[in-house]
Amino acid sequence: MTDPDPLETSKPKKLQRISQACDLCHRRSIRCRPSIENAPQQCQNCYDFGVDCTYNRPSRRRRNPSVAAQTSPPNALPLPQPGASVVSPVSDNAKFQQSNPPSTYSTNASTYSTNASNSAGTPGGQPDFSGAFLAVREGRKDDLQDVGWRSFALASQSTIEQLIELYIEIVYPIWPLFHVPSLREQIQQRLYLTDRGFFATVMAACALSAARVRDGAISEKRRYVASPEKASEIFFAAAQDAIGKDFSTATGLGSMRACGILSITAIQYGQIRTMHEYLGKYMTLRAMLQCHDERNWPSDCTLIEREERRRLYWAMYTFDIYTAVVFDGLMWSQETHSNVRYPVEVNDEDLTAEPASPTDDNCWLRGWNFTTDLYRMLEHSVKRMRRNKALHNGHSPVTPLLLSDDIPDAQVMDNVLGAYYQLPARFRALSAPTTGDRSAILFGFQAANIQTTLQLVRMTLFSTDLSNDVDQKSHVADQVLTTFHSIAPQYLLGISTPLVYHLGRIGRILASVMEGLLCEQSYQRVRNLLVSMADLLEGLEFGLQPTAGASKGLRAQIEKIDRYMHNQRQIFSSVAQQPAIAPGGGTITTVVRPAQQSMSTMGLATPLDEFQLPMDLVNSEAWPWPFEFGAGGGQMPISMGFQGG
Repeated sequence: MTDPDPLETSKPKKLQRISQACDLCHRRSIRCRPSIENAPQQCQNCYDFGVDCTYNRPSRRRRNPSVAAQTSPPNALPLPQPGASVVSPVSDNAKFQQSNPPSTYSTNASTYSTNASNSAGTPGGQPDFSGAFLAVREGRKDDLQDVGWRSFALASQSTIEQLIELYIEIVYPIWPLFHVPSLREQIQQRLYLTDRGFFATVMAACALSAARVRDGAISEKRRYVASPEKASEIFFAAAQDAIGKDFSTATGLGSMRACGILSITAIQYGQIRTMHEYLGKYMTLRAMLQCHDERNWPSDCTLIEREERRRLYWAMYTFDIYTAVVFDGLMWSQETHSNVRYPVEVNDEDLTAEPASPTDDNCWLRGWNFTTDLYRMLEHSVKRMRRNKALHNGHSPVTPLLLSDDIPDAQVMDNVLGAYYQLPARFRALSAPTTGDRSAILFGFQAANIQTTLQLVRMTLFSTDLSNDVDQKSHVADQVLTTFHSIAPQYLLGISTPLVYHLGRIGRILASVMEGLLCEQSYQRVRNLLVSMADLLEGLEFGLQPTAGASKGLRAQIEKIDRYMHNQRQIFSSVAQQPAIAPGGGTITTVVRPAQQSMSTMGLATPLDEFQLPMDLVNSEAWPWPFEFGAGGGQMPISMGFQGG
């Protein structure tokens, strides 16, 4: 055997080439080679940067799930263990994260994972829940905005928990979009830091509850100290960024639910265009995922997730019909196209198995589902009303050839009231106490919401008949205002800003009366109704920002009309027969011409005659209605963050 060449033995041993780049080298697009100092635990770049060398990104090849799960880092963000009672997070991708937490932050609309899996490289070995350490150390500038929001959420944990509890207390009775026990468990486990859709949902819920608290919906028993870092708009912005603009990868419930809550929050702000924006985004996601039919839902939906989907679907259906009515807009939804069941009438705490019966008169959700019934009636009432309107698009109407309106409007309303009086008495008790056990408050909210929706149906059906006279319009407005005055103020504040738009409908009815012919009796009746409306607004504007000063402005307008009427009455009473010299030296009586001219501006000859108020006193621009949210089509500007360069 020949001796080895001394030159060859002195050469360093050649390092074996790495077949797959590590996560750090892959993200930075640099060559990955084994380190001389610490192979095979680290590549050279990871050794130089002082970070763990990981291979956690999904491989392009199919991998054995069990093997992939074994590579999960030991310091990943804690996630629910299999078999836990908590419902899975809001996106389908979250199920994948529970078994194999990814190490990178995905920017699509359904994935929201953290860099906590790389936490071993942080100073002191603390978990990097926000991902800030690796974003800075690895130079991942594109992640800094997401890191900022996650850091904000991490630092605001106590605020988030408090706002979620407030949502459960003051928002959930009208918008029960969550299964409360699961929501609380998910918040405690901070799952909003590991799922982008759930993060967007939580931020949106915090924005809505913070806005409702600011607008006076909080109960007296709960203390909440507002501060700049708790501003509703901050959470709104966080949800906006988390939703993103690319819906092509959104597969779960999270982004859809977040869009729905943001549209409700926008109406709380008086941001009507923003409301339409996020309502439209919700409808887009709903159409993409075909959520109008339960047969298209994921086959592995749990009982709880299925109920949350049903609640979201019908809640946003009612919101869609509501906005179409109060803003005279388009309806995205049609109940005849929906193949989604109502939520089962079971309390969240008891929702552990499929109930024997989907209905239960002793559950507050019975009233919530009846409100949905009212909106289904309202949908067809709106179509009925709009069929009677004159078309201005040059098309000949085809609806009369296919549909008939044989049932009078009064009969339709009688049918609606008949269904209402068949409800259990607890849903018709408007004087329910606002304090006491949770169950009584839930029933009280349903009774209040049913009544406000019932009045909206009444006003819509009333609007279908264009021949209604002053007395009929005044009668309907009187009924609606009397009902609102009978509801406990705490429930009205809980319904919050949407109630203002109900009042806007009444305002338009009364304004149309004021623009028409009046007599002294009808004028006094309408005036008293306007005062009643001002009293109701005064009780609401304690907190509601959109109504701030509305009652004062309405009273000022009433006083302005009163002064005009007072002046006209004085002129009328001062018109006396005065002597005048007649030709030939006799005397005659004549009427003072200036007084006649002043009276003619009202069309008034005698106190009992009909008259018409000047249009500059009663036209739409003269009334300071609370539903007029500034200029630009009803959009209040929101300025926040850094401005300019």
